[in-house]
Amino acid sequence: MYFKKYLPVVLGLIVVGCNSSSDSPATPLDPTKPVDPPVIVDPPVDPEPTPNEPSFGLPEGVLTVASVNCTQVFSSTSALVDAASKEMDAGTTLCLADGEYSGDFQLSFGGNGTLEQPIKVAAEHPGKAILKGGEVAINMGGSFAQLQGLIFDGVEYGSNLIATRFGTNDLCHNCRISEIAIIDAKAQDDYGILVHIYGKDVWLDHSVISGKTVQNPMISFNRWVDDSWDEATKLAELAQGIVVYNNYIANRPPANNKMYAGSSDNDYEAIRTGLSFTHHYPGNSFIVRNVFERIQGEAEVISNKGSNNVIAYNTIRNSYGSLTNRHGNSNKIEHNFILSEDYPLAGGIRIADDGHSVVNNYIEGARYQNTSHHGGIVLLGYDGAGDGDNGYQQVENVHVANNTIVDSVNSLNIDGGGKPQQPKTVYLANNLIDKAIGPVITQAERGMLPDSTVVGNIFHGQAFSDDDAVPLGTAGIEFYSANLQRGTDELYRPSDSSPNLDAVSDYNKGDFAEVNLDMDGQTRTEPSSVGADQPLTSSVSLKALSFADVGPSSYQISKPQATMLEAEIINPAFDDELDAWTNNGAQIAEASESFSRSASAQLSGSSSLSQTVQLKANTPYALSAFVKGTYQLALGEIAKQAGVVTDDDYSWVSSEFNSGDATEALLTLSLPDAVTTDTDLVDGNLGEFRSNSGSSDAWVQHEDSGAGLGDVGSSGDSAFSDSGSTSSGSARIRFKNSASNHDFTATPGLSQTVANIPLNTELEYSLYYCDNKGDSSLSTLHYGAKDSTGAIIAQAFAHVKDLSNAPQGSVKSCFKQVTLSFNSAAHSSVEVFAYMQIDTASYNDAAIYAHEQFTDDELEVRIDEFKLSYSAAPDAASEAFFDDIRLMSRED
Repeated sequence: MYFKKYLPVVLGLIVVGCNSSSDSPATPLDPTKPVDPPVIVDPPVDPEPTPNEPSFGLPEGVLTVASVNCTQVFSSTSALVDAASKEMDAGTTLCLADGEYSGDFQLSFGGNGTLEQPIKVAAEHPGKAILKGGEVAINMGGSFAQLQGLIFDGVEYGSNLIATRFGTNDLCHNCRISEIAIIDAKAQDDYGILVHIYGKDVWLDHSVISGKTVQNPMISFNRWVDDSWDEATKLAELAQGIVVYNNYIANRPPANNKMYAGSSDNDYEAIRTGLSFTHHYPGNSFIVRNVFERIQGEAEVISNKGSNNVIAYNTIRNSYGSLTNRHGNSNKIEHNFILSEDYPLAGGIRIADDGHSVVNNYIEGARYQNTSHHGGIVLLGYDGAGDGDNGYQQVENVHVANNTIVDSVNSLNIDGGGKPQQPKTVYLANNLIDKAIGPVITQAERGMLPDSTVVGNIFHGQAFSDDDAVPLGTAGIEFYSANLQRGTDELYRPSDSSPNLDAVSDYNKGDFAEVNLDMDGQTRTEPSSVGADQPLTSSVSLKALSFADVGPSSYQISKPQATMLEAEIINPAFDDELDAWTNNGAQIAEASESFSRSASAQLSGSSSLSQTVQLKANTPYALSAFVKGTYQLALGEIAKQAGVVTDDDYSWVSSEFNSGDATEALLTLSLPDAVTTDTDLVDGNLGEFRSNSGSSDAWVQHEDSGAGLGDVGSSGDSAFSDSGSTSSGSARIRFKNSASNHDFTATPGLSQTVANIPLNTELEYSLYYCDNKGDSSLSTLHYGAKDSTGAIIAQAFAHVKDLSNAPQGSVKSCFKQVTLSFNSAAHSSVEVFAYMQIDTASYNDAAIYAHEQFTDDELEVRIDEFKLSYSAAPDAASEAFFDDIRLMSRED
């Protein structure tokens, strides 16, 4: 049975000889005496790949680590820095003796090395020279410069910790960074890159890189550095042949101490392979056989922005977002294992641009529901962008074949992002989707992919498609369950009860190669199988990797402590039915009512489920679940969240709290005594208002732009919904600077009359309001309610400067929530309103306009997410459904 629960690990670099707080060990170590190896905390790592493991075209040298043959050994970092230079002789290896060092380490080294005689700075014994504290800045330049075996534990860094260049025109070529460990390095600013790769044929391999909280990728490929270069110079200096191999890359928490990243968070990925304006140049690079774990900072784990790259045989675990081909063409995205481990914002693979091979990938547990950009595999639409542009290039001539997607939302998005044009000329062949949550095929309203080959696919889930434009019975797609079951490796595989899963072999695949291997690295036989796995008895050479499978070969460290941790909840997804929960009348829901793996909890009336969970005192937590119906999640008296999900789909809900003095609490799932009930307010997220370009049957616009009194229109900005969605938006309220006069006593805005209001009931009116001008803004939001005669019965005023602690939007953080409570008294209908009001006491129209003290957006606000609700007892027939309960903590 499959359990999703956190197994705690101990942070620590367990080594020998760590004995000093200066830049030299207190007692020099005798290099002639043998040194005990580091204590092995995790199971022994296999230092080399499986003998029959596919190389994916990697340069042979990167598969093994080089030996360290010191020409000089130094017992202080300052002595080593003094000995190093930018013009070192080929064959020089400067070593740092075993020990623990503190203080700054500002190192520039390199020269004209050769393949046979590289220039190297290394730990005398890899893994035993440890830098703790102080600022580290390492610059490598020249050719065949190498850095090996050093550990950086909690050091500080500026714009780069390691960079493979001396300057703009002095890059490092044929250089290597191997068997290093960067653990919880601390940025001096709110940005910085741990490993910044410039130059050609640079390798980063057999290393551990963990922990980063600030902006910029952990690892970045810089395709070139000077826009003034002519085309010939760019091509000569273009970063190509970069290899990232056999590394553990982990623990990228959300920005700004958040518990979960928002969809507007950007520049927090693990690896970025270039920039938008360089993506069309060939990268010829490799990201192969790495483990990415807890990369939770943004919507991209890997952000590929280069062409002719290979992203293969990586394992992504417990991470937010997707393996993303954001730009670049002719890339191979193959044999990757993406395992969400039920992380609630997990994605899969996202594709833009052309010429890609997306083959033999195994994707399990994509969970990010409320987006058009994430899912199992997402083929993005085209917005007209050309080479070098920052838009979305045309998806065409792409081979999507023999992938397995299981237990996922948005399993196959065939037209992602709501772009003007569809993907086209896709070879969609022999893919297997099973146990899909919701419709298997999404964003299908424009029909199946034009000019495409669709053959041999077997899909199954709770529904076939989200639009009749791609109906059940679409050629090339069979809709029945493959009856996949978990194997001994916990991956879903064909079982004895599986139906015939023979693949189609003789389909049109353009210029793409046959799919000759499966996800295990086994050679496929005829007939081959649909999906990533063909059941075979031959030797397995590929597998889903974990920490113990990658990293240094010469030494080991304990698994780095994560910033984001899951508290142990036993059986949180009800895979073991209701075991480990104290059950008061609950039951397992029918498969048709379940969220994931046909196992969700169903409650009604006074039924409940509970279990005691352990907490760490004075620690921030987030309690979340996928829920449907009338639900309540409670953690003793510490945290409580209740609500109603009225449609047939589950929604992910999360609430944050601090544990205070508590070290344990009773987690309870139940129906609430009272629920927040929405009134008949229509189009609260302004989706209709936006889609009709500011015209709405529900909302009344208050404006007179012809007389200069203000302007009300629609905006694509939204407090919560994905910007690609046409079903959400906001209202833009402004005074135009093009007007010849301005009556700033006017109050442009929106209002709506809401009927069927219960009498003598406490109501709560709320909306989200954005003013980008911040504290200096001239505008105030006036909001409230009127009765049927137009008399104000409740009102309030808000300025952005007073809302710093207010709840904010997840997409646009400038949106802040304002609320107003009032009693309906004898009013069975009320008119809610939100107006923009200008500070006319300090400014007049002539002074502002004459001195050009505002532009279009200076006197402008946006409003979104209107709600008018009240509290009432749930209906006697109410039910609650729960799945994937998660309790996250954060320890920065």
